Amino acid sequence: MKDKTQEASKPFLQWLGQSLLNVQQEIDELALQLSLGKAEAKDKFEEVKMDFAKTIANLRESFKSLLKKSMPMAIKLKLEELELQLRLGPAENKESFDSQQTALISATIALENEIRKALENAEVSHNFKHEVEKFLLKLEILRLTFGIKRFELKDAFRSRMAHAKKAIHRFIDKTRGKKSTAQSQVIDEVSKAYKHLRSAIKNL
Repeated sequence: MKDKTQEASKPFLQWLGQSLLNVQQEIDELALQLSLGKAEAKDKFEEVKMDFAKTIANLRESFKSLLKKSMPMAIKLKLEELELQLRLGPAENKESFDSQQTALISATIALENEIRKALENAEVSHNFKHEVEKFLLKLEILRLTFGIKRFELKDAFRSRMAHAKKAIHRFIDKTRGKKSTAQSQVIDEVSKAYKHLRSAIKNL
């Protein structure tokens, strides 16, 4: 008999495939807007923080229904620390941005680690890991472009973004029609997609 806790359900797989495509599109659009000077990194930084704050609020609600009891203290403390960092004001210069980014990354990874330990095989844990990856990718784009008014997107960036999109479509094709898929396989495929996205961002 299969252990269902080690499998990802079809609805989750469908959601994840579409979410990965959305991330690829969001990353592509963010890089394009910044390169054309249609947006400033400091303003986008505030948008990214606000979006992630909503993710954290949704995470709290998920915990309430999933745990059926009080939230583990370690997770509660890490949540509160991350929420505090997300409420900090705008970064008006590179020094302020670097300071906030470092604190945000540290708090985010610390929370992810606690969630993974407490809910290793729960879909909410994999969902949050996906959101963390997206958040960190956007922070890296903003770090590379903070203070730069306009820049040209390199061919290497466009090429690697195309590879990322293909990898995501392969994941969608592999899981289409399946009732469930081994979580280890899902994690591997998602990691490949994010590896392509990180590679693209390094070539901005």
